[in-house]
Amino acid sequence: MPYKDPQRKKEWERLHRPQRLERRRELRSVQAAEQVTRPRTTAEASSGIGFLVPLVAGGALAAYNPKIGMGAGGLTLVAAAIWKKSWTWWFVGCVTLLIALLFYFTENKEKDKQTGSGAQV
Repeated sequence: MPYKDPQRKKEWERLHRPQRLERRRELRSVQAAEQVTRPRTTAEASSGIGFLVPLVAGGALAAYNPKIGMGAGGLTLVAAAIWKKSWTWWFVGCVTLLIALLFYFTENKEKDKQTGSGAQV
């Protein structure tokens, strides 16, 4: 086999160079034609409004149970950081976390007023 002997390999490559170059040109042209005819993927073609669904869902979750909302918002931010997601992931995570914190502290203030456990001076 020509690849076992370096000298024969060089000779084989020298003799077959035109065929190899032609094959590479052919493959490049086929690849270019496939890229032109291939439709765009759904991730590229999606609209910018698609992030409203998780945003509304995160807000509803935060209103229902603020602790779970904080977990979901924080988890979304961690996923956005680890997998280097787009700004929409960061936005959804921040808004969900902020809404959950708002509901959490509002709920705690109402409980303190009802029980009278707030600090009085």
